[in-house]
Amino acid sequence: MKKNSVLYILLLVLLIMNGFFLYNYLGRPEHKRPKENGEFIVKALGLNETQLKQFRSVEKNHHDSMKNIGDNVKVYKDELFQKISASEVNQGEIDSLIRLISEKEILKEKAIFNRLRGIYNLCNAEQKQRFSNIIKKARRPDGPGAEGPRGGRPSRPE
Repeated sequence: MKKNSVLYILLLVLLIMNGFFLYNYLGRPEHKRPKENGEFIVKALGLNETQLKQFRSVEKNHHDSMKNIGDNVKVYKDELFQKISASEVNQGEIDSLIRLISEKEILKEKAIFNRLRGIYNLCNAEQKQRFSNIIKKARRPDGPGAEGPRGGRPSRPE
């Protein structure tokens, strides 16, 4: 009977934790999902039907590319973290895995750039200006607290 009580308590704790995570990741209406962010761009730029089709294509290509890259990074990181508990560590293998992860991170940055460039290219002159302003505000917010928790970005060496 005592063993069952412990199992029931653990089961209850797991149910509560699952409910919490489901609420946090699925149930928050104010949480913006990637599609909602894309809709913000569509509305802000006022894309026409032709542009909207091109936009959807750019977004789909970007999503597919990021998913593929993310899957590869996950495989490499899983392999890397399995090495933590190994009795002996081959530093060459560790460096190789870290290099592969870094290369995938470079591909992520290129994919983000290509997505933004693709959106920019489908815009007319007025939309390009609006898009540039959106990107500028996203990269360098001017409002209070723009410096962030670490006191801002260090200035670039010239």
